[in-house]
Amino acid sequence: MRTVQIIGKGPTRMPSQARCGVERWGCNDLNFAVKTWGWRFDAWDRWFDRHTQGHILKHRPVSWGWYATRGDERPIYLLQHYPEIPASVPYPAERIQAHFGWDGHGEELFTSSLDWMLALALYERFQRIEIYGCDLWDAPHERGRQRVGAHFWIGRALGAGIDVHLPDESSLCKNERLYGCFTLTSPRNFQSVSLERFLA
Repeated sequence: MRTVQIIGKGPTRMPSQARCGVERWGCNDLNFAVKTWGWRFDAWDRWFDRHTQGHILKHRPVSWGWYATRGDERPIYLLQHYPEIPASVPYPAERIQAHFGWDGHGEELFTSSLDWMLALALYERFQRIEIYGCDLWDAPHERGRQRVGAHFWIGRALGAGIDVHLPDESSLCKNERLYGCFTLTSPRNFQSVSLERFLA
């Protein structure tokens, strides 16, 4: 089964050992976060950073330097190719948006790096997607908005017959109560519960 592991730096960490035949996709400054976990993340197959050069240099200049020192054997998806980054390739945004478009419009519901990564995995017909460290806790700020996009693309993957794995500790696609009857859902949903939200 063709499988990809999409990896962020949230609390639902993945096993440090890579599995044979499974692609590993990292993003943004994950490579620096994993050093604090006690292991290095060298076994990656593709990297994604859907931010402008100016944004990266302002907020994560070490990431730009790291990109520039990678060889060209593994792609780093950026907004465009940069000569100083041999591995940089433009992410095929227009092609992805057109492919998943509906009602006469290209798809525009991309709220985070995770959305773009999920869309490419769907486009390339992976049969299984495992998501680690992309928890996007429910909140009124950016992360809360990004949950909407993540749920949309996970739903599209499931609708396409793709096997999706989320760790039990992940807050994605979780609800503590069934709407209307307020029946409690399975215990795994409470590993990421917001007590204040549950008691509201």
